[in-house]
Amino acid sequence: MKFICLLHESARPTAEPPVELFAAIGALGAEASAEGSLIEVGALLPIQAGAVVTLAGGAITTTDGPFVETKELVGSYAVYDVPDLATAVKKSEQFLETHRSTWPGWEGWIEVRPYMEMPSAG
Repeated sequence: MKFICLLHESARPTAEPPVELFAAIGALGAEASAEGSLIEVGALLPIQAGAVVTLAGGAITTTDGPFVETKELVGSYAVYDVPDLATAVKKSEQFLETHRSTWPGWEGWIEVRPYMEMPSAG
C-alpha cells in the first residue's frame, strides 16, 4: 500500500540545518531504498517561490508568494510502499528522530496519508 508522508515545519531555528541532519536523512533513505519501500522523495523550495490557487464563493483566485502569515509549511515529502499505516508511521517517527537528534529547536510534524486507489480506465 502506498503512503505519502508530508513533513510540516512549525518552528525552525535561525541556524541552517546541520550537516549531520542531511547525513542521517541520507542513511534513512538508503536503508528504505535497499529494502524496496521508498518510492520517491522530494524537498520543496520556499513558499515565496510558489503560489496559492483558491476556489471560494465560486471564484478562482491566485495569490503569488510571499504570503503574509505562514505558520506551518510543507518542506518535503516521501512516498513509501509498505504493508500498512503502522509501518508508514514508524518510518515517519524515524525521520523526525533525525531532526530531534541533530537539529535542536526544530519542530514539526508529518502527515501520513494513504494513496487512494483509482480505478483503471478501460
